[in-house]
Amino acid sequence: MAVFAPMRTGQLVVRYHSPWRRRGVWAAAAIVTVLLFYGIFELGRFAGGYSTLAQFQQRRALNTAMQALETENDRLRSALAAMELARNVDGKAYSDVEKDLAELQSQLLKQREELVFYRGIVSPEDGIGGLRIQRFEILPGEAEGHFLLRIVLVQSMRQEAVVSGGVKLQIEGMRDAVSTVLSLAETGGTVRSDGQLAFKFRYFQNLEQEIVLPSAFEPRTVNIEVSASKLAPVRESYPWQVQAEP
Repeated sequence: MAVFAPMRTGQLVVRYHSPWRRRGVWAAAAIVTVLLFYGIFELGRFAGGYSTLAQFQQRRALNTAMQALETENDRLRSALAAMELARNVDGKAYSDVEKDLAELQSQLLKQREELVFYRGIVSPEDGIGGLRIQRFEILPGEAEGHFLLRIVLVQSMRQEAVVSGGVKLQIEGMRDAVSTVLSLAETGGTVRSDGQLAFKFRYFQNLEQEIVLPSAFEPRTVNIEVSASKLAPVRESYPWQVQAEP
């Protein structure tokens, strides 16, 4: 585009303004603006307890753990194959091989469970990265009627913010032939004033709670509701199944 500007000498001077130069200036300004807003965004997240470096390190640690578990699983599978072959070939040491084989199978099962756990954090199978209950276990206590409840809460690494809230737990069962529901507080659990277990985490948290059931109470089902601000409640029901001691 040409602009005509008169001179005092009476001469006409023609100045050329390149449209590409103007576009380059606007593009540079846009890039600077984006970088500025990103810097402000990162600063706000850092002030709120979020660190890009920390997340990268945690993600790398989880991926390393997954790779180690996969390698160990491969090793255990090879060992299992060798054990099964030895069991078929060597009839003398059948009992010893059978014992070692059972131990390896148990170890492999635990490794697989851990691998599923880590994969659920890094990349959920359903593609949903929200808050969820990854695992619920009932373990026997030290005395009759005593139990340890273990709840593992997770959210995908796609989520950047720390999540916090409460877990409401109820145990349904029968007491003197009458349907009864016990809250966590009624079983001696340590809870907040609202009767819930508090949680706060970024990727996962393991909650454990000791409870004592009345002698005449027969538990049937455990209902769990996980609530957090700005997130839909998560509700799950589990049958009362006490795991064998390891």
